[in-house]
Amino acid sequence: MTRPRRNRSESGRPEVGQRIELRRLQFGLSRRVVANLVGRSEEWLRLVESGRLRLDSVEVITRLADVLRIDDFRDLIDRPVRGGRSAAWNAGDLFDDLRSEMLDHPAIGVTRAAANGIGERPVSMPGTADALAGCERIWRQSRHRYSELAQRLPRLLAAARQTYWRSAGAEGADPLLRAYHLTREVLSGIGAHDLAWLAADRAMVVASYSDDPPVLAASAWQLSDALLRLDRPGAGRDYALAAVARLAPGRSDVDVLRGALQLLAATAAAAIPDPAEAERLLDAATGTSVRLGAVHCVRGIGFGPTEIGLARMEIALARNDVDAVLGAAAETEPADDCPVGRRARYHTMAAAAFAGRNDDMGAAFELAKAADAAEEDLRYDLDAHRTLRQLLQHDNGLLRRDLTRLAALVGQDGRPGD
Repeated sequence: MTRPRRNRSESGRPEVGQRIELRRLQFGLSRRVVANLVGRSEEWLRLVESGRLRLDSVEVITRLADVLRIDDFRDLIDRPVRGGRSAAWNAGDLFDDLRSEMLDHPAIGVTRAAANGIGERPVSMPGTADALAGCERIWRQSRHRYSELAQRLPRLLAAARQTYWRSAGAEGADPLLRAYHLTREVLSGIGAHDLAWLAADRAMVVASYSDDPPVLAASAWQLSDALLRLDRPGAGRDYALAAVARLAPGRSDVDVLRGALQLLAATAAAAIPDPAEAERLLDAATGTSVRLGAVHCVRGIGFGPTEIGLARMEIALARNDVDAVLGAAAETEPADDCPVGRRARYHTMAAAAFAGRNDDMGAAFELAKAADAAEEDLRYDLDAHRTLRQLLQHDNGLLRRDLTRLAALVGQDGRPGD
């Protein structure tokens, strides 16, 4: 069984028509009512919501904004996207400080000059090691990990970069690597894939000076994952497999990363798509997992049966095979100590599969479980937006209260994924 594909903008953000429909459904308004209020036909609104007709009148756009209680009418204007720039770049976003730090350099100090009205000034953070460990713990365990790290991570990254730069690389390599890896994962999570790749690439430069195989392998995994999320699956696969080829056997931590790289290469191969290679690489990763046993984590990268199951769910969901998603889910459910983001993603994928079966109760239940695991993750997960949109369209009275709560989590202002 398959689910219909849903269009979205090049940036990954729901298109204007989808945003109008989601907002209309949140208020329980029929298409006819909204169309009458803006002086257009019901068929016109249907074409707008489906993306087959663009809004081309400022007067109509402002009327729609008033009817749908959208504070800024510019949210109903499609903007061209250049160079794959993510919707996460919107001004005023929670992560502006992190973006600014990524675009700055300790030798220039643009961010500090703007903030302090002066040139170079050292950035210091007492207890950087403890602060870094705390941020990593938040990323693994907090239901509000994005908003918490938005406050902590920019200054932590600045401190790590300053230490490494001022010592000409003699000090602080490991904290900087960990800070870059965490930054990469956060930026990928919010959809800022260009900056996420930049963070991964900078980490790879630092890692290239290390003679410790897990350091290089973990950085290669981060860069491969960034390429995959940047919609470069071929490059992501090639990079992961090249890293695997460099790994010598005999160390368990290296084998964990070998398996993680094999699994990432499998996911990338499926996205190309190359189903035969994807299955071969999945088998290789499964073999590595069997040899290792249980679940392992090296330098923040998890590998084991749960990750293999999640990868199978991702691959099946990408090809709209909802039966395969639910089949893999039945054999996978993450343990309570699994990182919150992975648990949330598991339930979000299951929700999308139930929605593909038109099982509204199952989809709503899984979305609620995802919110329980990591509620902020729903705001940045496009599958969560699409599933919620479908549930709102069905307007099941038994689910209305739960769906209202979930709609608030993903952005009740009508701008999901900002």
